[in-house]
Amino acid sequence: MSDELEFRSPRPGEAGPFFTPVLQSFGDQPSRADIDQNRSVWEPERCHGALDGDRWVGVSGAFSLEVTLPGGASVPFSGITMIGVAPTHRRRGVLTTMMQWLLDDAEQRGEAAAMLTASESSIYGRYGFGVAAQAASHEIEVDRAAFRDHLDVPGSFTLLPLADALDVVHGLWERCRAGRVGEVSRQRSRWEDELLDREQHRHGLSALFLVVHEGPDGPDGFATYRQRNIWGTETHRLPETRVVLDTLCGTTRDVEAALWQYLASIDLVREVEMPVRPVDDPIRWRLVEPRRLKVTSISDWLWARLLDVAAALAARSYSAPGALVLDVVDPFRPSAAGRFRLEAGGASEGDGASCTPAPEASPDLTLGAEELGALWLGGVAPSVLAAAGRVDEHTPGALALADRMFPVHPGPFCNTMF
Repeated sequence: MSDELEFRSPRPGEAGPFFTPVLQSFGDQPSRADIDQNRSVWEPERCHGALDGDRWVGVSGAFSLEVTLPGGASVPFSGITMIGVAPTHRRRGVLTTMMQWLLDDAEQRGEAAAMLTASESSIYGRYGFGVAAQAASHEIEVDRAAFRDHLDVPGSFTLLPLADALDVVHGLWERCRAGRVGEVSRQRSRWEDELLDREQHRHGLSALFLVVHEGPDGPDGFATYRQRNIWGTETHRLPETRVVLDTLCGTTRDVEAALWQYLASIDLVREVEMPVRPVDDPIRWRLVEPRRLKVTSISDWLWARLLDVAAALAARSYSAPGALVLDVVDPFRPSAAGRFRLEAGGASEGDGASCTPAPEASPDLTLGAEELGALWLGGVAPSVLAAAGRVDEHTPGALALADRMFPVHPGPFCNTMF
């Protein structure tokens, strides 16, 4: 082991050695298929890592993505991914150095924010990332999935061969995500890879199914899912198939409900498992027996940190008019700290949001970069963070005003892991 580590981006032909540390950090010994899969979607110029001699011991990367903000704007961000450090080189500052490079690179590209989906919730707060969106895991027995009211959604369902699905799902996804705060774009290369349905993606489940709902004006929603088939003497010859949802999106809430109902009506299926769904999913309120929709977990999902505070806060709309001076504390990235005057016209008055540096102004609220990242998409009320000791109010009434301005309904949701 050398005393000095070299940090740089991978060169052509280094994909295999470069990806090895991140895959090993998740407990895998990478195969050629694993490496080919990562190479098919990576952006080499956005990758950075650490070498000990001629061996990669730390890797990181980013995707060029967009996210839907409150108000409907879609803005570019750095999608941090592929973070891994070899177990032999932990606690040597490798992750910190790579993160500094990734955030510098994002800022140079003009991206006002970076986001990620975290493997552990204890890691990224120290780098200024806050929980911007949560996700719930649901499951239900299909014989308990009756709707309160008849669902009349015109159209039909088609099971589409994966080889014919790329243009349909790529286009539909962009239409669907435009209506959901927190949802992110998916590159065409990612869809191409997912529709190859590689064996390592199945995790003991069936091959991938893709159903499309076609309304009067064409396709307006789709779902991808797998099945866990159990059939035999151990079940007394009773069907025990479980549907495991991957992605579900519709251009309207009724189309989403129709897709959900389709999954619950597949022959021989006993249970439907939905691992990543909104915490405030309205499906529960459609059911005759709402308690039968079991929440098996609620977890942090999408983490955000702002790089250009003024640009990021001005890009979204706000639920109520108001003006606040925010004092942002950011030890990891002091260039993003400071005082900012946020002025918003409110949803009923159009966009009308502005945010500018205000170094001489008296602050109404003080908060850290992690807390600001949590507030950005509107998924948590500022007063909740204040009650947890994470936001300080200096001007009486400022927290109540911030509570009216920041949160959004429905809350932010991201069905995409990256």
